Amino acid sequence: MKTQKNKPQGFVAIVSLLIVATVSMMFAMGMLLDGVDNASLSTGSINYENARINATTCAEDALVRMRQELQFTRNLNYTISENNACTSSITWYAENPVSLGLVERLVDLNVTGVSNGFSRSFLYQMKMKRFDVNNTDGSLDYLNTVEFISIDEQTS
Repeated sequence: MKTQKNKPQGFVAIVSLLIVATVSMMFAMGMLLDGVDNASLSTGSINYENARINATTCAEDALVRMRQELQFTRNLNYTISENNACTSSITWYAENPVSLGLVERLVDLNVTGVSNGFSRSFLYQMKMKRFDVNNTDGSLDYLNTVEFISIDEQTS
């Protein structure tokens, strides 16, 4: 008489299921990690672009002030929000009289924008023209215009 050894029924099916589940979990984990990496890159890209926007904010404000004042020489520091800021510094060069009532000056405007640890710096080289207008009441008005020579992003 032959005796049958007790073999568990479905052993191959369970092992196959475990192998397929493990491979599927590894695939899903890889996709999840790839998604996290892409999200991190996207956040970095957003912060990098926000740093440029913050630098532009300082540049625009400085330009408005330069056009409104006889000679705007202050450096600007702004806190836009908790992790966003910008700074600007102005370097004026010697005046060059062009004609009666017209003076030109070269100007360097350095601006830096910061967003969540990312920073971007730009150098604006400009020519400012000031038109002095003598009024009949003896007062002096002026009109500043800006001509951009170059705009360069500074690398660190």
